[in-house]
This record gives sequence, C-alpha cells and structure tokens, in this order.
Amino acid sequence: MAGHGASLLLLLGLMPALLLAVRINGKGREVLYLAKGDSVKLGCPYVLEPEDNGPQGLGIEWIQITPERTGPENVFLSYHDHHVDYGSGSGLQDRVAFVQKDPSQYDASIRLADLQVSDTGTYQCRVKKNTVAVHEVIVTVQEKPAPPQCWIEGELIWGSSIVLRCFSRESSTTVSYQWAKLADSYGGGHLPSGTIQGRAPGDLVIRSLSEVHTGIYQCRVTNRVGYSVCQLNISPVPRCAPAAGGRQTGIIVGSILGSLLLLSLLGLLIWALICRYRRKECQRACSDCRSSTGGTMTRTCNVCTHGYAPHGISYMQCQHGDSDERAAALICNDGIRHQVTCPAL
Repeated sequence: MAGHGASLLLLLGLMPALLLAVRINGKGREVLYLAKGDSVKLGCPYVLEPEDNGPQGLGIEWIQITPERTGPENVFLSYHDHHVDYGSGSGLQDRVAFVQKDPSQYDASIRLADLQVSDTGTYQCRVKKNTVAVHEVIVTVQEKPAPPQCWIEGELIWGSSIVLRCFSRESSTTVSYQWAKLADSYGGGHLPSGTIQGRAPGDLVIRSLSEVHTGIYQCRVTNRVGYSVCQLNISPVPRCAPAAGGRQTGIIVGSILGSLLLLSLLGLLIWALICRYRRKECQRACSDCRSSTGGTMTRTCNVCTHGYAPHGISYMQCQHGDSDERAAALICNDGIRHQVTCPAL
C-alpha cells in the first residue's frame, strides 16, 4: 500500500512536466481578413521543454476546417522525422509551404500564397511531442471592391442642388462609401458646408452650389480587405453664363441654319442655270423660225427674246401661208397656244 502511494505521488509530480512538454507561443485564436490574390503567413512558433531532448518524435500537422467539407480531417501539410508531406485533395498543396526549411527548429509557421475565396476557413496547427499543442487561425478571403462608377445628377449652376452618386457592384452590406473633397482646406475626408448624405449609401447631396464647392470630389469604396476610388470634377457657373448644354444647342442650330443657307444658294444657282438654258433654247427657236419664214419673224423673235409670253416660251411653231403675212404659234410653259402674226417686211 505504501509502495502504491509513493508511485502515485511520483506520477502526480511528473504530470506538469508531461503536460508542458510542448507549448505554442502565440495568441489564442487569430482572425484574419485577407484579399484575394494576397499571400499570408500563418504563425505557429512553439517551445519544447528541456526534458525533450532533440526533435525526435516531433510531429506537426496543419488542418483546414471548412463548413463545406465533411468526413475525415483535411491534413494538407505535415512534418514527421525530418519528412514533409503535402496532402492531396485540398487544392493547397501547390500554394503552401513551411516558412522554415526545418520545422523542427521551433517554428511550424506556414505561408499560403495566391489566396482564393474558397480558402476561407479555420486553419489549425497541431504540434505533437508527448502532448499536443493546438493553435487556430480563422481566415476570411474576400475580393477587393471593384472600381466604382461616379456620376452627377443636376445642373452645375450656382444656387442649384446636385447629387453626386457612387455605386459599386459589391453588396451594400459588405462595403462602405465615403466622399471627400480633394483640396488643401478639405483634406482627410472633410466636406464643405451645404453637403449632406443622400438616400442611397453612395449619394452625396450638395445644396445651393457656389464657388466654394468647386473642386475634385473622391468617392472611396471600402471593405475589410481593400478599397477603390472614383472622382468627379465640380465646376458650377453663374446663371447668366451659358451652360455647356446651351452652347452645344447653339452650335447645332447654327449648323442647321448654315446648311439651309447653302442649300438655298445651290437652288438659286440651279434656277439661274435653268433660266439661261431656256433663254438659249428660245433664241435658237426664234432663229430657226426666222430662217424658215424668210427672215420675216422679227417681231416674233422680239417676243421670244424679251419674254413677253406670261409663263415663258417652251417652243415656237412657224406656219407658212400664201399671204405676205406669216403666222407663228408660241407654245408656252402653261400649255396655252398663243398665236402671233408676223407681217412681212
């Protein structure tokens, strides 16, 4: 009985040493938010008690725990007896490695490269040496906000109100919006007077525009892992000054009027050419008629030449008779036949 009691006391005396055979130096559970594509070091430094001589019998395991994975634990990296083993099926074997070439030198930290959103989960480091020490790191991988879109609603005229709008395709629950005026007197996210938050998270309302609001405004979209920005240039003008839209309208109207004037001049030129052509045709008809009547169509030719016919002459038809007088018919553009008598000379 006395011997059994002595053995029990000896075991109780050795238990603290056994329990402290290995210890991980680090915080409790770590929580990290990381950006897609980044690299991260997951720390796991450890300490061996003096009673543990050398690295013999040391074992290290890194385990990934995700809500989607069921079944046995996913050991994606391990070390035992100077041998490193990369697990399969996790998608991490090509992107993970121990920081130290020899993890037995009191550092089981790893580096994970080219992070993907699917890498989100709990990473557990286990160091085994008589006892087991465990350290956990919760990793959340997100994409940085995409470059947002910025635009202005309203007229840039003194005294009016406008809305600066900023939108990111990210969900409004995962990003925050912040407007700032990029000027020496409004640095650090400050805004001039007359600006208030709009109804939507990315809206900024500027009331009663004035010269003080002139400048460049920046919208910053932020989530836990990064940010993106877009900018707008605000340049309000007095009401008496023509707005950019008015100038553009004036240019359009001027172009239309210039085109109409050019078409009118072209029409006048064509009309003049037609009149000249008709005059020459009329003169040719008079000449032909004079020749056929023996040169007695002087009066008719005067009528034709001076345009006495009310609607212009289309052609002349000469009639021959036995009398000394010659008759000529003027066929005008109105379709009416005008009889003209030309006495012989």
